[in-house]
Amino acid sequence: MSNKLLMVVYSGLLGGIAGEGIMGAIFMSPPVQKLLYNPALQSALFLEITPTRDLVYSISGMVVLSIIHSWLFYVFQPCIPGKTWLGKGLFWGLSIWLMYWVVQEWFIYHTLLREPILLNLLELTILLVGSLLEGCVISKILMKNFAGDKKGDFMK
Repeated sequence: MSNKLLMVVYSGLLGGIAGEGIMGAIFMSPPVQKLLYNPALQSALFLEITPTRDLVYSISGMVVLSIIHSWLFYVFQPCIPGKTWLGKGLFWGLSIWLMYWVVQEWFIYHTLLREPILLNLLELTILLVGSLLEGCVISKILMKNFAGDKKGDFMK
């Protein structure tokens, strides 16, 4: 396995663990739990369905998905706005958030589970923090190691 492929996997795993870790810490905090699971604010369907999730399976899947985020960053890095790892990382984190979390929150939590929009916005804010961290971790590692690569071909 090439060094580039290993770095893509490594940065994806590290970015995923960091992003999921910060989101998990915030989501599990007492103030957020009190808001999200308050029967006076939250939909009955959300309260019925979400406690049945297999969190280990879900979080593991999200960390593995971060490897794909890392590979896509590596491929598109030359055309991602920003000159530094931080600028590119913040843009990449915002891209992850817009393409994944915003869609998920709208179609699953708001339209299917009937979660109120204000609680969706709270969740989206937390998810943005995690996505920005994931994007920055991926960018920091890959820009440090492969800043000059233009092709996105990590198999050579």
